[in-house]
Amino acid sequence: MPLLRPGQPAPDLVLDRLDGDPIPLSAYWGNGRRLLLIFLRHLA
Repeated sequence: MPLLRPGQPAPDLVLDRLDGDPIPLSAYWGNGRRLLLIFLRHLA
């Protein structure tokens, strides 16, 4: 996947919800809604 620059739209990823059902990120944005993704790396 190429690197994204600030302001570029994120690709439409499909992630698993807590109940295991897959859901595309596009289900959360659109119609004036915005989505903030935060990825945390576990540091052990």
